[in-house]
Amino acid sequence: MSPLRASQLEEQVVLCVPCNSRRPSRGTSRLSPSDFHWAALEHHAALLLTAFKDGQWVPYVQELVFAENLAWFVWTEETLRAAVRAADPWTAAGRLVRVLDSNAFFLLRDVAATDPALHTLRRLIDALAAAAA
Repeated sequence: MSPLRASQLEEQVVLCVPCNSRRPSRGTSRLSPSDFHWAALEHHAALLLTAFKDGQWVPYVQELVFAENLAWFVWTEETLRAAVRAADPWTAAGRLVRVLDSNAFFLLRDVAATDPALHTLRRLIDALAAAAA
């Protein structure tokens, strides 16, 4: 077996099975720009979901209503951007919009709304929507 060159090492991705199965470019051994947006979104959405479940974060009522509305429409980069732009000042100032801002938009350029890469964000939105009901 020949030794690996530096360029070959940079191309190889070794992640745990759950992470590898949810990343946007899971079918390849290379990381794409979407993978970096996914990693950031995954991290921030998981932190916010945990904070919500543990009672360390109590969202504004407007954030709960915003999440409830998000839970019911098809996500695309355009629809999510429009929703964030239309958010009232309380929602825009909250933590949920900061999680959505940028990384979710960029990720939705490359994956469908039902993609496993958005699973943690979906769980966060669903938990908040349930609290709004």
